[in-house]
Formats: sequence, structure tokens, C-alpha cells
Amino acid sequence: MKHLIRIGLTLALAGWSHTGLATDIPTRGAVVNIVTWDGRNLPPIYERSDQLPLTLEDVINLSRNDFGDEAISRMVRERRFAGNASANALIELKKAGVSKTVLQAISLHALPPNRALSLAIQLEFAGRSREARKRYLYVIIPDGPTERIFTADLGAVLAGTWRRDERVDLTDPLLPKQVRRITFADRVPLKTSGSKTMQVFTSTRPDIFKSSDIPEADRAGVHEFAFDYPASSPLQDCRLQVRYRQDVLLPYKWHMSGAHFQCEWN
Repeated sequence: MKHLIRIGLTLALAGWSHTGLATDIPTRGAVVNIVTWDGRNLPPIYERSDQLPLTLEDVINLSRNDFGDEAISRMVRERRFAGNASANALIELKKAGVSKTVLQAISLHALPPNRALSLAIQLEFAGRSREARKRYLYVIIPDGPTERIFTADLGAVLAGTWRRDERVDLTDPLLPKQVRRITFADRVPLKTSGSKTMQVFTSTRPDIFKSSDIPEADRAGVHEFAFDYPASSPLQDCRLQVRYRQDVLLPYKWHMSGAHFQCEWN
């Protein structure tokens, strides 16, 4: 932000004449008189703990073991709350014996709900070919009533040069082997929490828009990964590794030899 401000000031100064006065400075948009802010409250400052946030189970256990409302509320303020803080979830907590004072602290200090995750997909190719006949990689993640579809043209991936593109020589005296690892990463939307099953597969079809479109010929090669997507969490980092092995006889044919998926929430 400071860098942007300096650039803006430099450009503004370049446009003024050497004899210009302060009153000559052009203003754009609404001008706010900060004197009108007098007497307004500063945002509250909370002492935060380095401990992991409290979970729903933590709050219920503390309430059932005679920790006072003030003590639990203070813990929520210091450590935050990682869990579902929706109205329905608060009602269930109240039924479990959590006091209104603690519920108010949870409502104020809960971590924001998870609405996206950071997804890194690493493609590993064991072989030297730059073409692929069965060339479309698909990753399908359910999100409530919809499905998030991610795809890549492996032919374009193999033929291209990428920012996170490395080659590793794993050759031994008996078996020459070169491995190429290409990684793509971004923040992707995922709005509905709960248990999910991700599907990973390769197809010859470029027009798959939902899981029901997967051809029968491709279903046997689908890799499935079950995971629980929390309502809120300090981290939302997931990593998918997909390994391909070049066919010995047909250089344009790549076999998906394996896949691995893991997420980190805390």
C-alpha cells in the first residue's frame, strides 16, 4: 500500500507547476473531514493466544466441566472459535447447555466461514514424450448442489513451459528415468462444508461438465478421495499429486500410475 501511495504522489507532483500552492491540489471524489470523527470509538483490541482455536466439542466439554461463563468467553476471545457459528449451530450449542454469554462470544469471535481453499495440483510425468492421446485430466469436487470442475489438457501441459516446472533425473545404472513435475496452484471457491469425495481421472473427452458425464470406459480409472471440509479453520490448504507413467511401446500413451491428496486445516 505504501508503494502505491508513493507512486500516486510522484505522479501528482509531476503534474503541478513549480509555483502552485496547496490550494491548487485537485481533489477527486468525496472529501472527508476527519474532525467529524471526534469522539467515535476505536475498534476493540483483544489479546490473542497462540493456541489453536476452540472447537465445538471443546466449548461443550468446558461447559459440562463447570468452567464459568466468563472463563469460557475469555478463552473464546483469546483463542477464537473454529466451527459452525450459524444460527442453527448456536441453537444446538444452547441445547447442549452452553450459556447465552458464551454463545455471544462465539458469534463475535468465530473464524470466518470457509468459502474457498488453496488448491495446488502437481502433475508428475515419468517419461520424455510431449504428446498425449488420452489427454484431459479432470478433478471434480462436490459443493452442495453443484460440482466444481477443474481440467487440464495434458498435451498442452507437456508441450508448454511453466513457472513451476522442474525436471528430475532419477536414472540408475539399469533404468534411465526422467521425471517432470509441473505444479499449478490457486485459490478456488468451495462454499459448502461437510464430507466430500473428490474424483480424479483422465479422459479422451473434452466436454465433461459433471460427474454423471463420465464415460463408462473411464469410470474404472477414477481415483476417489474422501475428506471433511470444516465450516471454518485457520488454514485451507490442499495438495493433489497425480503421477503419470509413459507407455513403454506407445510414446503418446500415459498411464495414471497413482494419485495422492491431502489437506491441512490447522
